[in-house]
Amino acid sequence: MDPSAFLKADVGRCDLTTKLAIPDVDGTAHVVCHTDAVIAGLDDASDVFAALGVDAEPLVKEGEKVRKGSRVMSVSGPVSGMLTCEKTALGFLSCMSGIATSVSAAVEAGQGKIAVAVGGTSVPGFGQFEREAVAIGGGDPYADALDSMVFLRRGHISACGGIRNAMERVSKASKALKKGAEVVNIEEATIAASMGADIVRAYGVGPEITADIRDAARSVSDRIIVEAAGNICIKNIAEYIGKADVVVLDRVSSDSETARFTLDIA
Repeated sequence: MDPSAFLKADVGRCDLTTKLAIPDVDGTAHVVCHTDAVIAGLDDASDVFAALGVDAEPLVKEGEKVRKGSRVMSVSGPVSGMLTCEKTALGFLSCMSGIATSVSAAVEAGQGKIAVAVGGTSVPGFGQFEREAVAIGGGDPYADALDSMVFLRRGHISACGGIRNAMERVSKASKALKKGAEVVNIEEATIAASMGADIVRAYGVGPEITADIRDAARSVSDRIIVEAAGNICIKNIAEYIGKADVVVLDRVSSDSETARFTLDIA
């Protein structure tokens, strides 16, 4: 990972305080996690430190659960480099560990009986790292860019005048691409399945209607994947067990609490 753009955004023209206050000396430090967390972002934080000549050695593994107060990384090298990197490196760890921790909790709530995916919006420019954190937390990061699959959201369906028209318009897409659609009732699920959808996502309809949508879609294609999305959180994931194959969490970045880290210089 090239951290130069992230460092430039955080540092600006220079780290003025560090430039004025810190002599040209080497030192050592530890990154400490101050919350119970699933750790993610160690590799990315290490890349940030390395950009300014600081050596970073992870003390735990990606995906490892740690307790409050755990040391997760040791760093050594120019003290000025450590301090200039601090905001950016710890930002990666905080955001990514927060996501991994939330997703891990959601996976546990599914009891191994339903998959957990993350869709919805992501922070612009940070999607790659969000998907990495989701995977570290045990979830499915779902699609990458919008060219990686064909997926009809409610806005597409409305703009096309209905699910049938929308499915007809995307039928010219390569057969190598998966096709999916958000549906809100049995009729839409049946149409989507009969017109070649690989995935139907029951959106915002609750567990019981999701089960009806699953039965309708499976009556057309027994291979179709049935997802549930909309207003799904850790507290209600278990309600969808046996009613969908996958639950899809939205806005995991904004909904996740960031894990807190500090750089403790010896």
